[in-house]
Amino acid sequence: MKRRSINYLIVVCMVFSLFMLTFASSALCGAGKYPERTIMLYVPFGAGGATDLAARTLSSAIPDFLGKPVMVVNKPGASGSICMDFVRKQKPDGYSMMMTAIGTNALYVAMNPRLPFSWDAVDYCARTQLNPNMLVVHPKSPFKTFGDLAKALKNNPGKYKYSTAGPGCIQHLGAVMILEELGLPNDAAIAVHYDSGRACTLAAVQREVDFLTCNVVPLFGLVKGGKLRGLAVTTPERLPDFPDIPTYTELGHPRIDVVGWRGIAGPPGIPDYVVKTWEDAVKKTTQSKYWLKVIKKFGDVPSYQNSGDYTAFVKGEFTRYRGLFKELGLLVKK
Repeated sequence: MKRRSINYLIVVCMVFSLFMLTFASSALCGAGKYPERTIMLYVPFGAGGATDLAARTLSSAIPDFLGKPVMVVNKPGASGSICMDFVRKQKPDGYSMMMTAIGTNALYVAMNPRLPFSWDAVDYCARTQLNPNMLVVHPKSPFKTFGDLAKALKNNPGKYKYSTAGPGCIQHLGAVMILEELGLPNDAAIAVHYDSGRACTLAAVQREVDFLTCNVVPLFGLVKGGKLRGLAVTTPERLPDFPDIPTYTELGHPRIDVVGWRGIAGPPGIPDYVVKTWEDAVKKTTQSKYWLKVIKKFGDVPSYQNSGDYTAFVKGEFTRYRGLFKELGLLVKK
């Protein structure tokens, strides 16, 4: 009886060992093969906005380090939540990835507790860059300085409009922070929501709205070309490309400090070797001359983070803005 039990135990151990060896071999094989085909990189906003430009710049440079093409697919709507909801439901094999952004992955989920997911609905692989914000108006606007706009908002509550790419996006938050800093209620200026960052920027150019606070990326050429006038930036020091535009800090409003960011994420449960592949490829891309030249031309700041650091960073951003939205009474009621 003892011998039979011992033999049975030996067989079980052998089967278990064979299973583990097969599993490990499969994992290593998968790690060696990835990627084998084109990767889809989903963008939570429409074409032409800051997130879209960041994705297309990355997709043109990163194949040199991934070894396969990356195709950008725009999936806009509901402040990016449609894209995030889509990506979180995809197969976690590394072929359906997402260009992350503060508006989608921190702000909107912080503002809207009613969503069926939160900031951690996707797995974060790496951060690529930071995006300073700029307050702009049309060149024919009567507002020559931030002080001019602030005075007008205080004297005429509810009169002036600003454009956003949807509730809870960075354009929305930037305007709300300005109003809060000035001691004004959220409805002291009217939010006009558009489907993309490009559309809300175009609204400022066409004078459909009175002001816009947005990432520098889509504004760079417009401000340089005189189609928009910059009034303030969120960087600690003035941007080298815009030495005449003051910072909020030097204007006496350091609390207006919203800064955007970009990165890469995938469906929950993506294998470690996929995460590592993206970490390595993003790190090399963000050190490449071509990528650095393009994103600096847009006014972005290179800022690589690996998966662990980026995950902790996004969690911190979500926590910060959830508290801010709660304080401002902007949380969507459950």
